[in-house]
Amino acid sequence: MSEEKKYPKVIVGVFIFNEAGEVLLIRAPRWQNKYSCIGRKVEMAESITEALIREIKEETNLDVNDIKLINVVDGMDLNGTNNYGYEHLIFLDHTAVCNNQNEIKLNEEGEEYEWLHVDKWLEKDEKEFAPYVYDQLKKLKETKAEDSIEHRYKRALADYQNLLKQTAKEKEEFTKYANEQLLYQILPIYDNLKMVIAHSDRQEHDSWHEGVVHVLKQFKNTLSEFGVEEVKTVGEKFDHNTMEAVSSEPTKDHGRDDMVAKEIKAGYRLNGKIIMPAKVVVYKLKI
Repeated sequence: MSEEKKYPKVIVGVFIFNEAGEVLLIRAPRWQNKYSCIGRKVEMAESITEALIREIKEETNLDVNDIKLINVVDGMDLNGTNNYGYEHLIFLDHTAVCNNQNEIKLNEEGEEYEWLHVDKWLEKDEKEFAPYVYDQLKKLKETKAEDSIEHRYKRALADYQNLLKQTAKEKEEFTKYANEQLLYQILPIYDNLKMVIAHSDRQEHDSWHEGVVHVLKQFKNTLSEFGVEEVKTVGEKFDHNTMEAVSSEPTKDHGRDDMVAKEIKAGYRLNGKIIMPAKVVVYKLKI
């Protein structure tokens, strides 16, 4: 017959805090009378939380709340350090807060108990503690430091500063493009003025012609101040990001292939963003 396989045993442990922020440890005969947290094996058909509450009540008579898992420790080579009878234990370590510190009563699992702040526990010799307990206390100190008022204040301040930056960025983006809808209404008027000048049979010295040209120049300068820029088209390489080809014009000149031949309708950018693509006629090589 093949040798029967052995498996590790699951142990629930809990570091109990009182209202003063002190941690309870007991002198545990099971761990050669060294300092240990409260804990024992999880019984069959019992949840981890149920096992914790049961063990705490049986070993200390304490009622607890705010139970939190803090670490899972793979306890190897424990033969001779405990009387569980296992070389390999899996520790599921938790923290909890007690409600009735003055009602503590130890059963046979503990010889004596002591309440100390984590820093005070860490001043003791590591050899006075059951395996992994000292390491868990160090982890609790790190966690406590991370959750301190100062740390939470700095974290909240950083979050607030990030929020301010994000809000400022969003406000800047909104300001940049807030006029976009208005421009959709105004730019066709600007295009019509350009068309009037382009198709007018009046002479440059004509006062009416000069007046419209002046208004058109003012119009263009105002649009420029608001970040509006006209897309360059004729003589430029066709760019599908800024232009829309409505038709093509044949050419035998290789150098003109895919170049813009005519502008049908002007295109515009608002602070670098295309809000109206230019409609153009593009040269296409004819062989």
